[in-house]
Amino acid sequence: MAQARRLLESVKEVLGKLSRIQRIVLVGVTALIFLSLLLVAIFGSRGTEYDILWSDLSSQDAGAIVKELEKEGVPYKLEAGGRVIKVPKDSVYRLRLTFASMGLPASGVVGFESISVNQLWSTDFERQVQYTRALQGEIVRTIKSMDPVEDARVHIVLPEPSVFVTQQKPATAAVMLKLRPMEELTKAQVKAIVKLVSSSVRGLSPENVTVVDSTGRLLSQDISGGALEEGFSSLDSLEITYQFERTLEKRLTNLLNPILGPGNVVCQVRAELNLDLVKRETVTYSQDQQPVLRSTQEVHETFQGSGTPSGGPAGGLDVPSYVTPGTQESQYQRTETIHNYEVSEVREATTVAPGTVKRLSVAVVLNKAEMDEDFRDSIVQTVTMALGLDPARQDQISVINMPFSSGPFEEAPAPVPIWQRTYVIYGAAVAAALVAGTVILLLLRRRRLAREKELEAEEVVAPETLPTEAAPAATPEMMALQRAREGVERLARTNPELVARILRTWLVEDER
Repeated sequence: MAQARRLLESVKEVLGKLSRIQRIVLVGVTALIFLSLLLVAIFGSRGTEYDILWSDLSSQDAGAIVKELEKEGVPYKLEAGGRVIKVPKDSVYRLRLTFASMGLPASGVVGFESISVNQLWSTDFERQVQYTRALQGEIVRTIKSMDPVEDARVHIVLPEPSVFVTQQKPATAAVMLKLRPMEELTKAQVKAIVKLVSSSVRGLSPENVTVVDSTGRLLSQDISGGALEEGFSSLDSLEITYQFERTLEKRLTNLLNPILGPGNVVCQVRAELNLDLVKRETVTYSQDQQPVLRSTQEVHETFQGSGTPSGGPAGGLDVPSYVTPGTQESQYQRTETIHNYEVSEVREATTVAPGTVKRLSVAVVLNKAEMDEDFRDSIVQTVTMALGLDPARQDQISVINMPFSSGPFEEAPAPVPIWQRTYVIYGAAVAAALVAGTVILLLLRRRRLAREKELEAEEVVAPETLPTEAAPAATPEMMALQRAREGVERLARTNPELVARILRTWLVEDER
């Protein structure tokens, strides 16, 4: 007991010799070491470490996986109401490969594995339903392999076949997509989904495929079969025209900036483009070349003997079964030749690519207070040659001069995407929390410093500064005792640890 007390006293003595910052560092390092040892002890005694095998499972998939785990004797844990399954960490990848070969998890999707081999007693309607369901499941699995798609549902309508072509109805399909958070499908991805579904179903054209997302937006609104195969949709046309106009504006700006100086010219181009896809087939017959013999047909007839040959004078009775009376020697011979010639022709199939320019309108504004006609004409000629303006297309150009404003020019900010706005909101909230925490800590520190200053001011006021009218009446012994008492109180206020150590030493000596 005495040794423990002496150890405690020595520790306190060492701590008393350290400054405040040194004591804080020592306590922090000790706490960090203790926390590290505690974490090592906790994680070392946890036993088997579990990791997530699959999460966000449906009840059907979770039940099938748990059944297989129990059959194999693999320990598992269920979390999040059975939607998350955890297994030992060293078995995660092996089990994933094993279940993948079994088609698990299927996420409630049934593919062609649902079609049983023995369908002897099934009706045609039941077979058709099973085929449609399996086809929908296979398409869903394919669509879910895309990164932005979290889940999907596909509905296919296959009409009954009809013996009449005019009464045959086309197949239709509807696709519902659930996208991942902060994800959006591009127009190219939507077109790919439409093309995928239409190519997977017999008799289904792209214009009969409808694609919507979980928020109710119609993603396939401006996508049709003609847009996919032969032309552009309205959005494609606007985007192509916009890019073409910006390209011409950039070309003009780069051309005129070295002449007028950066920031002294503004160019605007308005373009009308023909984005229709035109296919022409031309057939030309040539008269200069010799005709080519294709086939020859020859007929030879010969008759010699008594009787009347076939034929006869014009207007006479010419019936083969009618035999005229009387016989005479006659001879008949006829030759007929037919030559078939091919007429020389040239066939040309021409496809006019979309994107031809129908009309251009150009406006150029120069930062000049005055401008002579010769300089204006030179700018007009330069712009005309640079852009290839054609008067036959009724292209227009306008060059004007006016002094620009001296204030700063700022372009309109581009619209911020939804995911960026979300990140900005979260970042602003975190920054506000940090600022608020910093202000609170500064206020608390300031209050603590003010309190310490008040305590120091109270300590400065010593007892000897008090009135001493009664001092002459006191004896020398009383004055010495008073001074000793004041010294002890001052020592207790300035160095309380030393006073406590002295008192503890006195108590130990008294016990001895």
